[in-house]
Amino acid sequence: MNTQELSTQALPWYKQFWPWFLVAIPFSSVIMGVVMIWLAVSGKDSLVKEDWYKDGMAINQELDKQNKAQQLGIHAFLTVDKNRNALFVELNNIDIRKVPELLIEFSHPTLEDKDFTLNLYLTPEQKYYSVLPRPVEGFYYATLAASGFDWEILSGVNFSNQLDHVALHKVK
Repeated sequence: MNTQELSTQALPWYKQFWPWFLVAIPFSSVIMGVVMIWLAVSGKDSLVKEDWYKDGMAINQELDKQNKAQQLGIHAFLTVDKNRNALFVELNNIDIRKVPELLIEFSHPTLEDKDFTLNLYLTPEQKYYSVLPRPVEGFYYATLAASGFDWEILSGVNFSNQLDHVALHKVK
C-alpha cells in the first residue's frame, strides 16, 4: 500500500473529530439542564414570603401608620457608632417621656438571613440606644415604630456609607 491509498481510506467513525463534536453539543445541553434543575430545586426563594396574601391585605394599615407619622411631623435621625457597634436614634416632634422604648426592624432587600430587629431604649441623653448584633454593611430597609402608637417610619439605610448620621424618612 502506498501513501495515496492510506489517505483515501476512511478512518472509523469514532476516530474522527466531527461525530464527537456533534455528540458533545446535545450532551452539554443535558448536563446544563440537570445543573439548572438541581439549582432550582435546592435553592430557597427567600424573596417570596409564605404569607404574601396577608401582607398584601395589611399594606393599607402600614400606609396609614406611615402617613400618620408624616402628619405628626415625626422625624428620626439614626447614628451608628462603628467603634462600639452601637445604634442611636433621635426623634423629633414627639414626647419621648411617653415612648420609653422603640422597635426598629432592618430588612435586607434580598437576603432574609441578614434581617434583624432591635429594641431601642431611652438613654439619659434623650436618645434611643441599642447594640448592633454584628457589624452591618450594605443597604437595608428600616421600619421604626413604638408599641402602643399608631405611627411608623419606613426608610432605607445604607450602612456602607461613610456618613454616621442618617435621617430616616418615608421611602418613595
